[in-house]
This record gives sequence, structure tokens and C-alpha cells, in this order.
Amino acid sequence: MQLSRQGDYAIRTVLELAKVYPETLAIKHIATKQDIPLPFLKKIIQSLAKSGLVETIRGAQGGVKLWSPPEKITLRHIIEAIDGPITINRCLMGENVCFRQPTCAVHRALAQAKQSFLTELEKHSVGSLLAAEAKARNQKTKSQR
Repeated sequence: MQLSRQGDYAIRTVLELAKVYPETLAIKHIATKQDIPLPFLKKIIQSLAKSGLVETIRGAQGGVKLWSPPEKITLRHIIEAIDGPITINRCLMGENVCFRQPTCAVHRALAQAKQSFLTELEKHSVGSLLAAEAKARNQKTKSQR
């Protein structure tokens, strides 16, 4: 699986919103700060809003904000909001996709790999990613002194 550009931008958008949670940010601010083309960002925010990860607010003081605390949003939530359910192969998409499925060793191996991948994505909340980013920045600052 390769993370789509939209998925990458969505993760960066949610991280930017998490920095000011529960406050609202202007979409233009996010676009500038994260170097994301504004029209592209608007589509990403629509998808994030549709999935319930963000709330959009209209008006002069409008913008976008997270619906939930950063600690409750995982990488899996964000990626699936943009790219849909994560799958490795077509045979893992559901029952009766492949007639070999009941006896296929490859199917079982791929199912295990998919589950491991999903578990890893679920381990990483936006809150934990922000904390790790801050720690890395602090260590870099200390090493430059």
C-alpha cells in the first residue's frame, strides 16, 4: 500500500488542527502552513468532515476544527476517511471475491499482514504524533547548542 497524496495532505491537515485543538483554523492558514494547494485542501476537508473527523464553520470567523480530541484520532481514521477501507489485495475486500479464498495460503498470509498494518496505524494517535514531533524538535534544539 502506498499512501496517496490526499492521505498525506489529510494527515498534515489534522496534525495542524490538533496543534490548536479545540480552536478553529482558517483553511487558507492550513494551506499556507502545510504547503497544500487550496482547492485540493478544500476537497480533503470535505472528506474529513463527511467522515466526522472535522467540523467546518462558515462565516467571517469560520474555518475548520477537529471534532474529537487529538488522542482519539488515529492514522487509520484519517487514511480511511480519504482513501476508504485499507486493503492489500482484492481478495481481502469481502466474502466470495475469490473462489480460492477458503484454502488459499496467500490469502491467509495477506490477511495477517493487513491486520498487523491496521493495528500499527491504530497505535498512533494524532496526539501521540504531536508529542513525538515536539520531543524530536527539542532534541534537535539541544544538539545544536
